[in-house]
Amino acid sequence: MTTGEPLPFSRHTRHSPLLVNTMRAITASDYIRENYKLTDRLAVVVKFQNGSLLQRIGTAGRIAALEFQSWLHAQNERNTGNVYLSVNALAPAATGRTRNDIQEIRHVYLDIDVDGDTVLRRILHDSRVPEPSYVLNTSPGKYQTIWKVDGFSVGLAETLQRAMAFTFRADRAVVDAARVLRLPSFSNWKYDPPHRVTADKRSTDTYRPEHFQIPTPVFDDPVMRRMLPRRFEISQSERDWAETMRRLTQGEDPSRVQAWLAEKRQDKRRPAAYAELTVRKALIELDRRRTCQADPELSVV
Repeated sequence: MTTGEPLPFSRHTRHSPLLVNTMRAITASDYIRENYKLTDRLAVVVKFQNGSLLQRIGTAGRIAALEFQSWLHAQNERNTGNVYLSVNALAPAATGRTRNDIQEIRHVYLDIDVDGDTVLRRILHDSRVPEPSYVLNTSPGKYQTIWKVDGFSVGLAETLQRAMAFTFRADRAVVDAARVLRLPSFSNWKYDPPHRVTADKRSTDTYRPEHFQIPTPVFDDPVMRRMLPRRFEISQSERDWAETMRRLTQGEDPSRVQAWLAEKRQDKRRPAAYAELTVRKALIELDRRRTCQADPELSVV
C-alpha cells in the first residue's frame, strides 16, 4: 500500500480535533469489553498516594464484571488509589507484566503530557495515522491516544510508538508494550480536586501495521540516534528483522538471507535456528502484506 492510496477505513469522519462531550459516559467495563477479548489476561494496578500498590491479574471478562469493578471503585474512591490496566494481553502463565510476559499486542498508544491540546490536534489532523480508537483525557490538558490493532509483534509496536512519539512530540519515555494506562471513569488523585478520567470513542476499526505510514528509519540513523536517549534505541533483533525484510522485499533468495543472518548472529546460542525462524516469520509477513495489497478489505479485522 503506497502513501496517498485510500485506506480501508474512512478518514473523512474524524471528529473535532479535541474531545467531544458524548451523550453516554464510557464506563471502565464498556472500555474493557470493547478493547479486549474476554479471555485475555490483563494486569490491573492500583497505585496509592503513599507509594504502595496492588496488582491483580485476571481475565478481561472477570475484570469487567460488576464485582471486580465495585472493588476497584472502592479502592479508587475510598482509598484514593489510581487505577491502571495493562494495554496488551498477557501470556497464560504470566505472573507479572514485563515485556516478556506479553502474549498479544492489542493496542498501540501515545502518552501526551506536554502541550496536550496542540499535540492531540497534530495527531488527529495527520493522515499518516488512522483515527484513534479512543482518546483518554487523563488529567487537565493531558491525553492518551489508543489504537486497537492486530498483526503487531512487541518489537513492531514499540518501534512504531517510538516513531510516533518522536514525530508528534508525545512522551518519548512512555513507549513500552508492557505499559499500564489509566482506565476511564476512575479519578486521578494526583490533582486537587481529583480529575475524572474520561474516554472519547472515535473509531470502531481494528488497524494493522500498514495503516500507519509514519516512517521509522530515523532510529537507524547514527546522527539521530545520538540525539535520542539510550532507551529509544531499537534492539539488535529489531534491526535484524528490518534488514531481513528489506533483503526479502528486494527479491534476495531466502536461503541466502538465512545464511547471512546465521553468520551475522554468532552471538546467539543457536544462530542457525534464530536465522531460520526470523526468515520464516518474515516470509509470512510479506505474504500477508501482498494479500492486503491485493484486496484492501482483508486488512481490516
